[in-house]
Amino acid sequence: MRHAWPLWRRVELVAATMVALIVAVSAQAQEPLKIRIGWAQMPGHMIPVLYSKPEILKHYGKSYTVEPILFRGSTPQLTAMAAREIDMGAFAPLALALAVQKAHLDVKAVADILQDGLPDYHSDSFFVRVDSGIRSIADLKGKRIGTNAIGSAIDTAMRVMFKEHGPLEARDFTLIEASFPNIPIMLEEGKIDMGPVLQPFHEQLLKTGRYQVLFSARDALGPVQFVFLAARTEFLEQNRAALYDFFEDHVRAMRWFNDPANHDEAVKIIAAFTKQKPEDLQYVFTKGDYFRDPYLVPNVTGIQSMADACVTAGLISDKLQVAPNYVDMSFVAEARRRIEADRH
Repeated sequence: MRHAWPLWRRVELVAATMVALIVAVSAQAQEPLKIRIGWAQMPGHMIPVLYSKPEILKHYGKSYTVEPILFRGSTPQLTAMAAREIDMGAFAPLALALAVQKAHLDVKAVADILQDGLPDYHSDSFFVRVDSGIRSIADLKGKRIGTNAIGSAIDTAMRVMFKEHGPLEARDFTLIEASFPNIPIMLEEGKIDMGPVLQPFHEQLLKTGRYQVLFSARDALGPVQFVFLAARTEFLEQNRAALYDFFEDHVRAMRWFNDPANHDEAVKIIAAFTKQKPEDLQYVFTKGDYFRDPYLVPNVTGIQSMADACVTAGLISDKLQVAPNYVDMSFVAEARRRIEADRH
């Protein structure tokens, strides 16, 4: 025969269970926010190495942590964000337009990653072999063309150039998707006839004398916000306090890497991650690199002009009005306020 536990024992058991639950909930509440961030190329996007200097980060591991996730381009990140597999992504303006117009997501641009086409700064370029006979857009008809991902920032620049200076339609060439590091190899092996070449391969290929630039992103678009950090509005609002801390550290880290006084160490960190020689990365954070805003304020005009270019290129049919609904600069503004307050 089973005997019922005395009342005092049952009360004691219930109390112990409640204490355990309270402790568990409290511990969970104190766990840092894990931020999953997409990125597509280094050192342009910088996301995988920004948190490698704990001594300049005030909040990492306390209120937040970061998990960088590699993608081929910005449009695959849009798919991941729609599936809630990432919290932030390195978006091109087309990805923002598609997120709003096709995926019906409430997404906002929150921080600068890199801008292209500004005077005196590097602009991504499209290379051909000198012996290819390709001298104009028209010469690309029937050729094989490399791109990192359909709808990426550099892919958008290429399509605008084709539309306005060809015209060259999609049926006129064969498009081959490949990661950025593989583009120079595919050019060398004759697997593609033209492709976008980023730094540091840009200078390396030119020095061989076997390659030349057919056109640059600047030629196609002028100065634009090429890539920016984007996030769902829901994620931003639900985690605002932790994200204020994250963006403070994010901006601090980028300012540290951009500081000429830290150039040698910054190059060593990037070289270790990318497995490249430091001497091949001396261009980073100089005029040979992309322009980045000192406080990572996104260039809203540059996002808008590139979103408009997506319509020109036929990548989207409807114009996207970027501001004010799809931009939130409050996080980088708070980061700047905190950083400047520390100076006084």
